[in-house]
Amino acid sequence: MKHDVLKQSHFQSQDKSAKKEILVSQKMLSAKELQNLLNRKSLLIDVSSPFLSNLATLVEGSGFLIILTDEQGCILRLDGDSKILLDAKSLNLVPGAFMEEDSIGSSAMMMGLNEDRPVQITAQGHFINAYHRWTCSSAPIHSTTGITIGTLNLMGQKQQVNTHTLALVAATINAIEQQFRNLKLNKALRQTTAYLDAVINNLTNAILTINTSGNISKVNKSAKVVFGIEPAKLTGQPIKYYMPRWDDLWKVVSNGGNIIDEEVSIENIPYSGRFVIGAMPIVTERNIADEELEWDKPRKKSNSKTLIVKPSVSSEPEQLLLGVVLTIRDMKRVYNIVNKFTGMKAYYTFDDIIGVSDEMKRIVDFAQRVADSPSTVLVSGESGTGKEVFAQAIHNASGRRNSGFVAINCGAIPEALFESELFGYEDGAFTGARKGGKPGKFELANGGTLFLDEVGEMPMDMQVKLLRALQEGEITRVGGNKAIPVDVRVVAATNKNLKTLVEQNKFRNDLYYRLSVIPIKIPPLRDRQDDIKALIEFFLLNKSLKLNKSVPILNDDIRTILLRYEWPGNVRELENFIEKTVNLDGRIMLDVEDEVAFRNKYLHNFVAPNAQKGVTNDEGNLYNAKSLEEIEKDAIVATLKHFDGNKTKAAKILKISRNTLYLKAKHFGLALH
Repeated sequence: MKHDVLKQSHFQSQDKSAKKEILVSQKMLSAKELQNLLNRKSLLIDVSSPFLSNLATLVEGSGFLIILTDEQGCILRLDGDSKILLDAKSLNLVPGAFMEEDSIGSSAMMMGLNEDRPVQITAQGHFINAYHRWTCSSAPIHSTTGITIGTLNLMGQKQQVNTHTLALVAATINAIEQQFRNLKLNKALRQTTAYLDAVINNLTNAILTINTSGNISKVNKSAKVVFGIEPAKLTGQPIKYYMPRWDDLWKVVSNGGNIIDEEVSIENIPYSGRFVIGAMPIVTERNIADEELEWDKPRKKSNSKTLIVKPSVSSEPEQLLLGVVLTIRDMKRVYNIVNKFTGMKAYYTFDDIIGVSDEMKRIVDFAQRVADSPSTVLVSGESGTGKEVFAQAIHNASGRRNSGFVAINCGAIPEALFESELFGYEDGAFTGARKGGKPGKFELANGGTLFLDEVGEMPMDMQVKLLRALQEGEITRVGGNKAIPVDVRVVAATNKNLKTLVEQNKFRNDLYYRLSVIPIKIPPLRDRQDDIKALIEFFLLNKSLKLNKSVPILNDDIRTILLRYEWPGNVRELENFIEKTVNLDGRIMLDVEDEVAFRNKYLHNFVAPNAQKGVTNDEGNLYNAKSLEEIEKDAIVATLKHFDGNKTKAAKILKISRNTLYLKAKHFGLALH
């Protein structure tokens, strides 16, 4: 300690009225105040205590006293021999006593705090006479942010003065401060681990880490949903027990490779089946710390493998393989994503079916009641009657609505490709087969609905395999030998009479009865004139909005023709006709060679258009003219009427918001209830 600094401290002690003759500290906390202080300083005390105990062991029997204070110089803890602790108590050196200059003048503890560095004071270096027989070595303790939070003082007889004593104090404080840094790092590590665990456990994929011995070391919570088993039951188990192909995967990963979206089979779990996995090695750079010293090696032979992944460039450091991380996705979820982005999705609901006739209402009501049944449905009807619309509506009204709706046209697939399209194929099943194989429509529809359109066109040999798949609830890929369980609800559609085909030996009798568990027959449009009216209004409005054109107003004669026409193409033909009409701004062009004969057939007492009241176009076809505002008002009125005043549905069809609908209704003086 520099003499001038110590001298200055003595002057300050005198100025603060410290008395050389005092024997004990003049400032002491009450019991309650001391307890509050100890509570506030519990972290400092807890962290320091093991190191103070070690220091006490080192100086045991030497007569040294170890004192821990806070940043104000208040004693928090004392350690040492029983005799030295008794002497300290006689000088009132106890927890709660202050060692500040106001109380005892110059001391190593306060000098260390003021100078913010290690300090050693011996004999007369202390201000009060009672301490002249001591030598004190003290240094401040800092937090991880550099703030002084306390001091450590080693106090002994003056004849024991030694610079090594101060070094011992400094070393102990370094250890204490390092422990604070470790605690901070551990806290940050725990927080990081908590964040990572939260992220990993909130992923919908199962995440597994595998050690180099091939055992599962960590499993996220999503594994329970994916595998149907508690993660704890998987931990510690050999991955090969669940994944027979593990050896092949390990060869790739242990050589530094990654596996991306590979299909594998996982067994011995409640939800056994096929999954898509990704695998990536967990590596770290190898350094001297990873080398086992001779005396650190275990006596018993370990089963764990230490593997070195050698980089391709020799100048790079070697990497130590710690294990493998696997991401595993359920094929059903993968197929749902595929279906979503490939358009294999049901868009129509029963609300989209336009039918006001009693017959259509009865059919829709029946379809709604059976929608959630797992039984197969056979929808029959002429082309264009809306069989797929019904199939999609049934799917969306069922418990399978969140899974895929996969459609396949049985009349559009070459016979040679039919089996692979329906059931998929394995890798190398035939020349030109995609590497890794390909799932068929049954697998893509797993958990959802498979729509077999034009099922009457299916080849006879495929009918046998379809029947087996429906009965067994499982399929086998082309070129494969493993049965794949599938949970599929089948909706079939045909425009042919399957009973007639059965009689002609063109359709299997057993398959017919398997498909027609729930039959739904849609009548042709010509048999339901009330629906024609509703469809005309709907398509006029819908196509006008789609084509960004005003809604054309058809006169009574044209409407009569449309109602009396037989519509051999059914709803599809009517929809296309109205779209053409909207494109031509209401001018009617009939797809017949003799339009006058056509009109005479469907319109009695036909009069030439130019002889009637109204406005004629260049082709002589009659249509009424209205302002855009009138057309907009009529569109709103017609839409609200069609949906029985349902404002949400009306706004959706009109492609405006509910608020806009209210504003326009107010503008036109329409009452919305």
